[in-house]
Amino acid sequence: MELVKLEELNPREYEHPLDRNALDALEKTLGLDLLVRKFFELGVEKFLRLEFIGSNLKVTPSSLPDIYEILEEACEILNLKTTPEIYVRPDDYFRKLEVTTNNLQGLTLGVEKPLVVISTACIESFSRSELLFILGCEVGRLKSQHVLYENIAWLFPLLSSTISGVMASIPGLGTITSTFTAGVYLALIQWLRMADYTADRAGLLACQDVNSAMTALAKIAGLPKKYFDSFNIDDFVTQAREFEGFADTRYDRVLKLLSLSVRDQAFTVARTNELLKWIDSGNYHAVLERKTKIQLAPPPSFCRHCGATLEPSHTFCPSCGKKVSS
Repeated sequence: MELVKLEELNPREYEHPLDRNALDALEKTLGLDLLVRKFFELGVEKFLRLEFIGSNLKVTPSSLPDIYEILEEACEILNLKTTPEIYVRPDDYFRKLEVTTNNLQGLTLGVEKPLVVISTACIESFSRSELLFILGCEVGRLKSQHVLYENIAWLFPLLSSTISGVMASIPGLGTITSTFTAGVYLALIQWLRMADYTADRAGLLACQDVNSAMTALAKIAGLPKKYFDSFNIDDFVTQAREFEGFADTRYDRVLKLLSLSVRDQAFTVARTNELLKWIDSGNYHAVLERKTKIQLAPPPSFCRHCGATLEPSHTFCPSCGKKVSS
């Protein structure tokens, strides 16, 4: 089956409303702009790049051509203009930072020079179509400009300790430091979970195979490798369709509390439930048929908050940390 290339695809066409709501709340949270500014001032992106480039295997058209080709295809289908670098990691790197990540999911790092990282287990566990789903999720994060906030969430202990030191030196602010950091952290983690819903939609648009998306999510949810070929995926789909709770505002407080204690993209069944609802609504096919096109506004030349000059690639002002608004 020839896959549809989604010309002029805008992430707003497939963005999950819970992602947008959580993002709006996050960007109104006191202190987020300070975190963003410190991210740039401390050179965190350079640190992350050095860690991955210096420790992991780079995927190239000549070294691992089939993996590179899948990433290129995901970028082409989702209309990402440039193909990011991609690396293979042997283990769960973020455990070193006391951050839990699922070893069967990708990571995307860096704002100015993004790179995608997948694990050896990813390559060994997923079919080509499933890998297209996984890498499509990461391409979707790039298109939706999720990467900066995700990287801040992963490195929150480092950034928050720096900010705490700054606030503690200001008379009258030292006593509210813990409240400040807790509020930002809660908003970040709440958004991070909701952003997964948007990324899953991008992954499905990339692979354009509902069964592959479902089997990939089942594997992420814990399907043992010995049962990959015999597992009844219909049972997992039924489980996901029957799942209720975390998208319901009545359980919003529970979701926030659980998200604080579980940094992994843990609610895989909830993610599957949301993806199935999107398919059932007809909106997935509407995007594939290009019935949802949105015109992009040209990027601004100057930050409306501080007046700093912006490059077309900037999504956040490197001077004041505010998000660039078109």
